[in-house]
Amino acid sequence: MSFSLVIPCYNEAKNITILIDKYKKFLKNKNNELVFVNNGSTDNTDNIFKKLKKKHKNIKVCRIKKNIGFGYGLKKGLRMSKKKHVLYSHADLEVDPKDIMKCINIFVKKKNQSCKRIFIKGNRVNKIKNHWSLNDLFFTYGQTIFSSILFRKKLYDIHGQPVFFPRFLLKEIKYFPNDFSIDLAIYHHAVKNNYKIIRFPVNFNKKGRLYGIGNSSNLSKKIKGTFEQFYNSFKILFKSF
Repeated sequence: MSFSLVIPCYNEAKNITILIDKYKKFLKNKNNELVFVNNGSTDNTDNIFKKLKKKHKNIKVCRIKKNIGFGYGLKKGLRMSKKKHVLYSHADLEVDPKDIMKCINIFVKKKNQSCKRIFIKGNRVNKIKNHWSLNDLFFTYGQTIFSSILFRKKLYDIHGQPVFFPRFLLKEIKYFPNDFSIDLAIYHHAVKNNYKIIRFPVNFNKKGRLYGIGNSSNLSKKIKGTFEQFYNSFKILFKSF
């Protein structure tokens, strides 16, 4: 059994070497592939990836010249991946790489069941202990309420990572947003189409990032991102009919 793991990176050069060390177990299986997306980085990311590709034969790199958004980079990386089972996550180390193996182990335990339409997604817990601010909590729970009302489905912790699904899901989705709303598009599709949804607890540590600045690191970015996601939520809804 093999898996594709897609990780978009934007100016994460200093985090990548640490990340690789934490993904040793995943890379040890030579049938697995790790697809890094250089999502328009302006730092030393390209040079880091060139060295990694020489050292690890099961690492691929998708290079995007201009950063259009997380969703755009993820979409390109997913299309480059080849394995039957797909996962994606972030590169910033706020997501614990160990959760990738937890996700795979959950799938392995469930694979003997007759259901092939399995969707697994992290559910971020212990938010206060993991240094979430009041703004973080407000915007996260606000989106949960808004999305659940709009789609008339229980959709919570929209941006929980990692995410796992069978490759054929990619061919079913009609619309891939270019921003972080891609999480909602994929999650909503799985719920609407009666995938077996499995959520498992993960710790998303806001102080886990060692280097770089997050895309939603200040209030103005959070507000801008929220309005973009509200707009894309309606597009996801209309295009899913």
